[in-house]
Amino acid sequence: MTDMPEPRPEANPIIKANYPRNCWWVATTSDQVQREPVALTLLEMPVVLYRKEDGGVVALDDRCPHRWAPLSSGKVTGDNIQCGYHGFTFGPQGDCVRIPSQSQIPSRCRVKRYAIEERPPFIWIWMGDPERIETGPPEQAQWPADPAFSFWTGETVADGNYMLLKENVLDLTHFGYVHATSFKILDWVNPPKVTTTDDTVTYRQEFIDCTLPPMFAEATGISMSKPVNRYNYGTYISPALNVATLDIEDPDPEPGTRSTYQFKVIHVTTPESPTRFRYLWFVGFDIPNMDPQMLLKFKNITDIGFAEDKAIIEAVHRRITHDPRHLDYPEIIVQTDQAAIQARRKLAAHLERDRQGPDAI
Repeated sequence: MTDMPEPRPEANPIIKANYPRNCWWVATTSDQVQREPVALTLLEMPVVLYRKEDGGVVALDDRCPHRWAPLSSGKVTGDNIQCGYHGFTFGPQGDCVRIPSQSQIPSRCRVKRYAIEERPPFIWIWMGDPERIETGPPEQAQWPADPAFSFWTGETVADGNYMLLKENVLDLTHFGYVHATSFKILDWVNPPKVTTTDDTVTYRQEFIDCTLPPMFAEATGISMSKPVNRYNYGTYISPALNVATLDIEDPDPEPGTRSTYQFKVIHVTTPESPTRFRYLWFVGFDIPNMDPQMLLKFKNITDIGFAEDKAIIEAVHRRITHDPRHLDYPEIIVQTDQAAIQARRKLAAHLERDRQGPDAI
């Protein structure tokens, strides 16, 4: 019997808690947080979010220090949140401002406050060391606010490690198999060009003199039989965010029509635990005021496609967890995996910086 090869050191960043806390994560979208408390699990921590009277967002530890009831089961009063168990009330900074049964408030009676930055459509949260907060969330997530774009969005929760999804969107050769009947993009078969910076990984693939898949042809009005140029590229920006872009170029446009179009996707991953994550996406074309029925049709296609991603990722997760060999199984790396492997290395470096402190190189 031959010995099985040793797993590579970077083989599978899964099962363990592999998310850096010193990182901007997406808590949720702006429209999901109003005056009523919202309970979320973020990086294994219970968090409650609500809006103050001036519209600012507050994020606190969702656990009253008195009898440990979730603050999210209480109510917002003014700028404060009141526990629904015994009425202990906490301000936006996490300090206890009222105990109904006594006037004295113990100095330790407070809850942790998390830093928030709201940049619509997202509410970003910093779960790590407040002394190491970076300048701000990634700017690349801002395009849905651009009126030149028409977009649609969706969200799901998946069982598995969040990096399974991030690696999935860095290797699009799965399209011809997982999405053969949904997106119908069948020509992504060759390895893309991969480039890196200190923190990011980008793939790029060019399709010259190729026809458009159905959704892109319908959106642009370009015939599916007409050869055009497609330029696909996507970037792992952070553990929280991937952005993908498709530039469409019509070398011989019909009179009065555009020669270029752009299609963009934001992939947001927020771990709830090492084996469960929330996946949020925004998808759109740089075509303002698209027909709502067309957008609904495209949303339905995208929802089906991303449900297919969820299904295969959860199948991989079940195989890892139910197979008694778990991660002790060889992983074959091929050329189309290069972007994913580079992303693993960026994540490993980020986690190492978390462990060593702000001066780690």
